[in-house]
Amino acid sequence: MTTFTDQFVRVGNINTRYWQAGESGTPVILLHGIGCSVLEWQHNVQALGVKHRVFALDLVGMGLTDKPRDESYSVRRIAQFVLEFMITLKIERAHLAGNSLGGRVAIECALIAPERVLSMVLIAPAGIGLKTLINFRLASLPVLGELLTSANRAGLRMLWRLAVFDKSLITDEIVETKYQLAKQPGAQAAFLKTLRGFVGFSGFKKPQVDALQTALTTIQTRALVLWGRQDKLLPFEQASILNRTLPNVKVQVFNNCGHVPQIEMPERVNNLLLEFWAELDAMPA
Repeated sequence: MTTFTDQFVRVGNINTRYWQAGESGTPVILLHGIGCSVLEWQHNVQALGVKHRVFALDLVGMGLTDKPRDESYSVRRIAQFVLEFMITLKIERAHLAGNSLGGRVAIECALIAPERVLSMVLIAPAGIGLKTLINFRLASLPVLGELLTSANRAGLRMLWRLAVFDKSLITDEIVETKYQLAKQPGAQAAFLKTLRGFVGFSGFKKPQVDALQTALTTIQTRALVLWGRQDKLLPFEQASILNRTLPNVKVQVFNNCGHVPQIEMPERVNNLLLEFWAELDAMPA
């Protein structure tokens, strides 16, 4: 397992953790899922850094990044935070790759500032369709959500075993690391505020999903969609929505893979990303 040096930068007034690899090449920004951190990219950062300047960051309210009580934690706000991170580090344009919530945030970045987003890699992006895991739907409910998402090792182990096809990947060490992050002050409140912003008891909120599906048809940014066929958190069939609505998209579905292909099949994902970006970077400006 590759280890990276934690770096911190103030994005506005938010102290933000990030990892960096690579000294040259087109910049790449890696965006993790809800309640996650840069750790979800530990099998990818170094490999992608061979050809690119790679930045993986903890999104606002997550990982070791600050968790202000007064943040809205909406998808749009998180996307604005990512764009502010790019400005802070003087990254004019970048390829964005996001898993789950991170994929949804990448789409939002392309909607807000298409001139800043060279391409999108969407790995099981959240909020594309209505369906999601019952655990998240229940967590959207008042009081019950607070009980279900209180930091405990057993609950985290159960959730992450649902997230992967290969259960052996969820070791005691990984569970402990996630537990230590989950019990940080403000982490649960930020998680619930983020979740409840676009998930209700019936699933992803229909007005937001409908609006997004309409907006997707306007995005000219090239996109690569990766999805695990055995994804229990977000059904892989939602990839067909992106195939239908995004004008410039390639879709790849992985067999024997769950919600986090970049963790379960890192070499294959890394190769696909490098090929995709090499093809785009070779195109005339």
